[in-house]
Order: sequence, then structure tokens, then C-alpha cells
Amino acid sequence: MNPLARQRAATVAVWRADVATRPAGDWADLGGLAVHTTGLDAVHWNGAHLTHPGALAHLGQAEQWFAERHMPWAVLLPAELDLDPGTPHVTDQAVMLRSLEKLPPPTPVALRWDDAEGAAAVQTACFGDPWEMATAFVVPKLRNAACAVAVAYDGALPVATATVVTVDGVAGVYGVGTVPVARRRGLGRALTLAVLHEGQRRGCDLAFLNPSPEGYAVYAGLGFADAPPWRIYQASTT
Repeated sequence: MNPLARQRAATVAVWRADVATRPAGDWADLGGLAVHTTGLDAVHWNGAHLTHPGALAHLGQAEQWFAERHMPWAVLLPAELDLDPGTPHVTDQAVMLRSLEKLPPPTPVALRWDDAEGAAAVQTACFGDPWEMATAFVVPKLRNAACAVAVAYDGALPVATATVVTVDGVAGVYGVGTVPVARRRGLGRALTLAVLHEGQRRGCDLAFLNPSPEGYAVYAGLGFADAPPWRIYQASTT
């Protein structure tokens, strides 16, 4: 399987592993449309990833599946398939790939692993999710054997975080963020390297992430290269 195909499959596997540890999490394969819900009322944590070109025919089933769970959702299509679900295009989720060979050495930084409270504090400051929502998102990750969460501290203050989820030899890097007062110190690079080394330690040979525009140069400097994005569409026109 080529690296892009592995990334596509790993994205689906990451979410399946994630929701398995959540009290209201759920997952299903609707004939090539992999649907997942974290049970949290945020569209970016619930979605339907297309895994087969013919699966657009199952969008009605997906809509019913999410309606039964009272969750918002979006449709994510691999850009290389050049498909249109007939609903408004919202944005593209960028994808970058990197072999885990020849990683730069880790950057010395004060790290705590699997610190839900620290990670939630950083994610609240960086991404704008309410504290309760961020905590509800992070805590189940500590029960997920595929997942590791790293938090950097400056004294008693959590200042940066990153998460790695490892499936089928692929390391997905998520949630990289640094609180505003600690930016421009190289912490994003340091945390990304920390979780990449953790992925390598777990036997992975490929990594991917979904860069923000602000983090793009950091990831490119670490050897990540652009891949076709996931194209995100509204779930329906209603």
C-alpha cells in the first residue's frame, strides 16, 4: 500500500480507536462510508470519511445514523477521487506525510505524558474549545492504548501539547498547540518531535498530520511533505 493509501486508512482507524474509549462514542462502516461520533456536540469531532468511491450513495444512511445520535457531522472526501457529494464545500483539511526514518533528535523539554488536565488547558487556550469540552475530549485518550499525549511545562504552567495515535505502523499527529505567551520558543517543533519519536518507538515507519497555516513551516522544516487533502463538505443542504 502506498503512503497516501496508508494515511487514508489510518485516519479512519484512528477515529475507530478513539471512539471505542468514549462513553457515547460510536463507529460504523456504511458500505464504504466510515462514520464516527465522539458523543461530543462539535462538528469537527464527528464525521463520515469516504473509503470507497461508490459510497456517496450511502449519505442518506449516514444522515440517519447521526440524526439518531443527535450529533452534528461533516463529509470528508479524499481529494484525489475528485468527487462531489452535492452539498456545499466547507474547507480542505490539509495533509502532510513523513517517513519516520532519519528523525532529528528530540529537543530537551520538560514533558509530562498522559496529563489530561494539562493537555486540556493548552487546547482550550489554543483552539477555543470550552474547558469542559476540551477535558471531555482529552480524558478518554488516556484509556486508548493506541494514543499518547505529551504536555510541555514551564515550571507549573502547561504551555504546549501534542498527541500521537499509532495504528498499523502509521503515526497520526494531532492537537499540536502552544499557548500564546509561550510561542516562538520552538515548543511546537519540540512536541511534534517528541510524539514522532514515540510513534517510532511503537514501531511506526510513517507519520501524518493535518497542518494549520501557522504550523506549516515548522512541519515542512521537520521533513513533512504535502499530500492531497481531505475535502470537507456540509453533511446536507438542510
